[in-house]
Amino acid sequence: MRAILVFIFLSLSFLAQANKKTSVFVKFSQFMNNQQETYLELYFTLKTASLDFDLSPKGQYYGGLEATVKIYRDSAFVTGDKFRILSPGYADTTQLDKNLLHQHRFVLTPGDYHLVLEMSDVNDTSEHYQFTKDISVNLKPKEVQSSELFFLESYTPAAKDSRYARSGYDILPIITSGSQYFPETENKLAFYVELYNLNKRLGPDGDYLLKYYLEDASTGKVINKFASFSRKKAQTVEPVLASFNINNLPTGNYNLVVEALNKKGEPILQNRAFFFRKNNMAEVAEGSFETLDISGTFATEIGNLDSLYRYVQYLYPISSEREQHMQTGLLESRDETLLRRYFYAFWKEKQPLDPLGAWRDYYEKVKIANKLYTSGMRKGYRTDRGRVYLTYGSPDQVDKRQMEPNMPPYEIWHYKRINSAFAIPQTNRIFIFGEFESSTQEYQLFHSTALGELQSRNWRQDLYYRAYGGPGSIDPAGRPNSSDREFGSRANQNIILQSTGAERPNR
Repeated sequence: MRAILVFIFLSLSFLAQANKKTSVFVKFSQFMNNQQETYLELYFTLKTASLDFDLSPKGQYYGGLEATVKIYRDSAFVTGDKFRILSPGYADTTQLDKNLLHQHRFVLTPGDYHLVLEMSDVNDTSEHYQFTKDISVNLKPKEVQSSELFFLESYTPAAKDSRYARSGYDILPIITSGSQYFPETENKLAFYVELYNLNKRLGPDGDYLLKYYLEDASTGKVINKFASFSRKKAQTVEPVLASFNINNLPTGNYNLVVEALNKKGEPILQNRAFFFRKNNMAEVAEGSFETLDISGTFATEIGNLDSLYRYVQYLYPISSEREQHMQTGLLESRDETLLRRYFYAFWKEKQPLDPLGAWRDYYEKVKIANKLYTSGMRKGYRTDRGRVYLTYGSPDQVDKRQMEPNMPPYEIWHYKRINSAFAIPQTNRIFIFGEFESSTQEYQLFHSTALGELQSRNWRQDLYYRAYGGPGSIDPAGRPNSSDREFGSRANQNIILQSTGAERPNR
């Protein structure tokens, strides 16, 4: 079997070769209580579909993991526990689509620790794994600090006997292996953070202003319609549990910011957390822009109809299918007034605080795409390489293979981190383009590990077959015998793929 364990924000992962995959996500957070004790909290999310299940005498299937946590300081054992994360009973194992959730807490004094986590499947004790991690507990009594600011999967009123309640609620953090992502199906952003020892700075009766808001991650500008504040009395622990309705928050990169301000409006404490919002529901809808007043905006300063027409075409690479359909209809109508209104509405929706700045930045990238990726068939912004560049940004590495034996020309692009306003944040992604029509400079994307992009399970083989079968041909009947001809001599020795492991999608 194969196990994957991810320590969020601690960058530890493990893979073992096997037939089945067991997936566990573990998140660490530090907190302090009113008695100034610090403690480490562990959150486990276990995917039930990845477990082994055994049939009980009562005719139900059960699965789970047994975990042992040991915490050391300077090689001396400090604390630990052994526990099980067990599923409910299932009558049918084909319906396993739930996550098992578990929470565990250890009181620790500030300092450096070494944590050992051992896990095994309760129905297969031979499936055993051990992971270690160095952890620093850095919340200190009497210092003005805060816990980690994290997003919540849910929060519900806690029962009186709840072991892990906070502020009267049982909270469940979102556990993710990368940057936080809120798709258009989610319209609520809930979060939790604790502020510590403000009374040490302001006095036991000191007043302060608690603010939390969203800001544009690229410009730092506050989005006023997603902001709130309240007057507070300073205390040892100030829990902040709140939420925003983000139904109308456009696609983009944002920071959630929580801060405490003194009477002069000066920040005493500030914490922020990055997230990406994908929201096609916030697109420019038909009927929402036709009477829009654009007087005094940059849309009125665009030159003639030809320039306006071309600029709307430039929007295709970063537009959804619905947006592209609307753009095509507007371009066919050649109604200059509607095109101007739509163009302004598009950028106002993408970047409400600075639509002109967003358009200018994008336009500069379009000019670069047209210069670098124009082929013998189309302008650069309409090519696959141009679209990827405009959507995801400039790659960190590019490996160009123009004279590969037995292969058409191809390119491998590698992104260490995707942090574009038009794409979901991701890490360690590749895009592979091939020139399947000779001497056209028209490189087609035929494999990528990015979310939502075309994937080829065996891209080397596909590239090889196309080279011998003609442009776009991968007919099995016409494939050469792989035992007679080897694939490109360097296709299996690519430094990007070998050094990053980026061929494997990170899901």
